[in-house]
Amino acid sequence: MKEGHLFEITTDELIDVPHGGGFSKKLTGTKQTWYTVLSDCLLYQRCDGKLVPVLIRIENRNDGQPETWWTPPEPHITDLEDPKQLAWLYAKMWFRCADINCYALCTHFARSHATNEIFGIAAYINLSSAHPIFRLLQPHIQGIVPVNVQARSVLVNPGKNAFSLFLSAGDYVTKVFHNYYKTFSYQDLILPEEAERRGVQDIPEYFYRDDILSHWDIILGYVEEMVDLSYHSDEDVANDEELQNFFKDVVDSGFRGFENGAGFPREVSDRDQLIEYMTAVIVNISVFHTAVNFQTFTSYTFMPNVPCCMTHPPPEQNAVVTMELILKTLPVLEVTFFAMNISNLLGQFSPIERFFLESPGENKLGFVGENMAVAPEQEKCISRMVEKMKQLKDKIDTRNKGRYLKYDVLSPANTPITTQT
Repeated sequence: MKEGHLFEITTDELIDVPHGGGFSKKLTGTKQTWYTVLSDCLLYQRCDGKLVPVLIRIENRNDGQPETWWTPPEPHITDLEDPKQLAWLYAKMWFRCADINCYALCTHFARSHATNEIFGIAAYINLSSAHPIFRLLQPHIQGIVPVNVQARSVLVNPGKNAFSLFLSAGDYVTKVFHNYYKTFSYQDLILPEEAERRGVQDIPEYFYRDDILSHWDIILGYVEEMVDLSYHSDEDVANDEELQNFFKDVVDSGFRGFENGAGFPREVSDRDQLIEYMTAVIVNISVFHTAVNFQTFTSYTFMPNVPCCMTHPPPEQNAVVTMELILKTLPVLEVTFFAMNISNLLGQFSPIERFFLESPGENKLGFVGENMAVAPEQEKCISRMVEKMKQLKDKIDTRNKGRYLKYDVLSPANTPITTQT
């Protein structure tokens, strides 16, 4: 692991989260238990750079069961019906089930919806409409509050939310969010540092990392130009009362009760820190949300690939796993259909969405909207940013030529500038 060949994926957000299925009868006609387990996966980076799973841990802590450990079958076992092959397949399904619960509730909703609303509300409360930082943020924060109001009513409303109809942890979303935010910090939004901290900066063909860091560099340059138009010294930043009230409100209201304000600064006194902060906000609102939202249906289309819930207890160590057991454990038809529809709905672009690059043939609007107050100097900054986005799109298009599986979710033509869905 010190040499950088081993990577661990954990699901600690599910610690102390009870089994779900409390509302399963609404879809299935019968009350089911959907088992919420902790599961971790150890990935090994081969000589060719590819990551492969080599160890999976499963722990049914809710029922007091001992943790179990699962490894791939020996190379000579090639029969896919062999119990060892099926046991490894089954273990991967359990891990994927735990992982998608964390992904849907934490990576998607908490990180790219709830967190972004904090920045939007703080901007609307503390920055006047003519303030240069409000003008910078306005295209990106519009739409966040209403879409989150709808989500809190339908998707994550404790006791009557849509997630409880297909996710094993959906009955206890508040507990999952609480676990997630225990470790969330401002540094998680500084993506270049975050990639190094996770040790993934050198993994080949990690297209999410490549594309989102390219966006980061472009938006960082754009933010720097916009900031330089209004703040000519660090003192200008430190003496901007509205701006400082924005930073204080993010900590005091948005992250109230968090240790050290989740690492968010209560004041920003220099231009470099202001540029980094605003870059992090814009990237999280637009590019990060795009990355985690608009490819979920691709995974959910085939439920065994990412089971949203499991209806039988996890296996004991060295248990004989059969295909019959696997099929009985996977979500039933009604739950599968509901999960696919939810993921398909969430993956649709809003009709009022704006993108970093316009695509008239696909009815995709570009960056500049009719309600944006843009001075001529700011428009020039936007134009330069858009030109760099065009170059990034060309780079991604070239990379995807001839590839069986294309990764174009973060092409600027597919990347909305705000969080609308």
